[in-house]
Order: sequence, then C-alpha cells, then structure tokens
Amino acid sequence: MIKKIGTTLFTLRSYTPIPLIFLVVYFAQLSWILSIVGVLVLLIGELMRIWAVGYAGGRTRTRFMSDSQVLVTSGPYAYSRNPLYLGNFLISAGICIIANVWWLMIVVPVAFFLQYLPIILSEENHLRQQCGEVYEDYLKVVPRLGFRFQAYGNRSDHYFSLSRALRSERRTFVAILLVIVLISGFSQLKTT
Repeated sequence: MIKKIGTTLFTLRSYTPIPLIFLVVYFAQLSWILSIVGVLVLLIGELMRIWAVGYAGGRTRTRFMSDSQVLVTSGPYAYSRNPLYLGNFLISAGICIIANVWWLMIVVPVAFFLQYLPIILSEENHLRQQCGEVYEDYLKVVPRLGFRFQAYGNRSDHYFSLSRALRSERRTFVAILLVIVLISGFSQLKTT
C-alpha cells in the first residue's frame, strides 16, 4: 500500500504544493527583514537543487519512477540521498518566512513528511530492484535526509553541468518567481 501511495504522490509531486501556495499568498504579511531572511533560505534551497540537478539532469523531472534507471552517487548525492527534497523543503520554508506566515512553518514539515516519506520509500524500493547490491551499499552509508560530512567513497561517474541544471530548473525558477510576485501583489492589495 505504501508503494502505491508513494508512486501516486511521486506522479503528483509537482501539484501537491498548490494548496500551501494559496495559503501562504492569502495569509502573507510582508516584512522587509523577514523577506531578506526568507530569500536567503530560499536561495540555499535552490542552490542545493541546482547542484543536485547538475549531476542528475532531467531524470529529476520524470513523472514515473520506472524512468529512473541509473544511481547517481556524485555531487550532493555523495552526502545525502535526497538533496532535491531537502532543497524543496528549504525553498518552501523560505517562502513561508518571506510571507511571514509562521504557523505554516509547522504545516510545511508535516506536509513534507506525509508526502515525501512514501515517495522516498517507493524510490528506495525501485532503486533496490534496479541497482541491487550497489544501492544497498549506498543505503548503508549515505543518510536518507540530512547531510553527512564525508563523501560517499564509491561515487558514480556523473559530472556537474550548469547548463543542464539551469535548463532543468527553468520551471522551478518560474514557479518561485510567480509565488513571490503573488505574495507581494496580494499583500499590496490587502494594505490598500
């Protein structure tokens, strides 16, 4: 059952933040200092995504787990198994800080846990089947979430490509910009 839930959430993961976006836009109360802090947190999250996508490429945009055939253990994947999801979390936290909606800072981690844990477990199951013992060795050393300080020793031969990362992240850039514009515009409407 968890596999089916994870597979479904994996397919829908681009759309599941929409209700949180509506909430953050509606309840936003901008503060310049918090906006600066939020942008810094958001930028750290996006830089983490760029770093990860620079190694993994367009495979990160797939809608189906079966499209993922290769294990990437270079770059950020040598330190964390899910750097893209960590980046997503930081981007979401940054948006909540920009909007000054602190109660969402409780909702966002819960929503991320409920969404990403089944996805991660399903991805791990898929990669176990695809990569076998190589993935089992990787699982033993590299944390599911968070970062380790020492790089995984058996790194894949994937290389970083900034152009590949920027190409793949265009949708993310547009989405972030759109949310910030909506927060700013809606906040202006509420103050007039």
